Amino acid sequence: MQIPENALEFNEQFGSESACLDFLAQLRWPQGFVCPNCNHDDGYYLTSRPLIQCSLCGHQTSITAGTLFHKTRTPLRIWFYIFYQMTEDKAGTSSTRLASQLGMHQTTVWHLMHKIRHAMGRRDETIKLAGFVEMDEAILGPYARRPAGPRKKDTKNDSKISESVAGKKPKQRGRGRPKKIGTNEKTQTPVLILVEQEPSHAGFIAMKTVDSLSRQDILEFVERRVDKFQHIKTDGWLSHHVLRTFDCTYEAVVCSGPDGCIELPVVHRAIMLLKTGLMGTYFGVAAKYLQSYLQEYAFRFNRRDTKHPIWFSLVRACVFALPFTYAELRL
Repeated sequence: MQIPENALEFNEQFGSESACLDFLAQLRWPQGFVCPNCNHDDGYYLTSRPLIQCSLCGHQTSITAGTLFHKTRTPLRIWFYIFYQMTEDKAGTSSTRLASQLGMHQTTVWHLMHKIRHAMGRRDETIKLAGFVEMDEAILGPYARRPAGPRKKDTKNDSKISESVAGKKPKQRGRGRPKKIGTNEKTQTPVLILVEQEPSHAGFIAMKTVDSLSRQDILEFVERRVDKFQHIKTDGWLSHHVLRTFDCTYEAVVCSGPDGCIELPVVHRAIMLLKTGLMGTYFGVAAKYLQSYLQEYAFRFNRRDTKHPIWFSLVRACVFALPFTYAELRL
């Protein structure tokens, strides 16, 4: 199997539908065609339809059946172009940018990219962290690119607002403080982050959005993504002490501010890179779909030092991923 080494070779190799189909067939059946119905290893292509028929049971299937490309109407060369653009840049790419490059509607590209992010998450579910693991949490807003806090007031309307409210007592809405003029209310989403600390660099990473930083959420996430009998280091947050019930060596260091970056350097560096990527690439990340963007970030992070290019791992993940519809995405 020939793997292109740069963008020019990539575009030349995957510039046609037949080339993309041949590449997917080699990934799906490295030793030749295998019938998904009876596991027979002999079949032939039909001349009337783009299907493969098993010579034993007569079952007909296509190369993309049962994969993430199942019943797709988008040309495969567009899928491959999106694969390359999402993985070659460390910060990824936005659907708006890809839509302008491909001449497609933004919502269509957004849908394809979220399907790909779904395959990324399914691929990394089996990765368990081991060794020395750092854990911390990050608080992200629904629009991570925009700074938190109130928006700048319109100077043209400041005089009108001041005249209208001058000498009047602000109206109370039930109990509590009155709503301020010009504020931008945002909900915050806590994210749990686990990172392996290698001798000279960071290892694998795992991230998950949670409703609250409760003991139960922390323990369930650690049990699912960390092997037992490992060393986990966190800060002095009270909810982290639940890890004492987990089969691991637990170390809590009371730190805050700059001291946290010194005691937990790897996980804080990962949080900084995550926030920088969200701010520099996307105009806004809704809390409902934040987990998908975390899966994309973790997929690239975990494969930054692999032998094969990241897009190759992504194509393989999509080949062995289950079909994912738009209705399931909107749930």
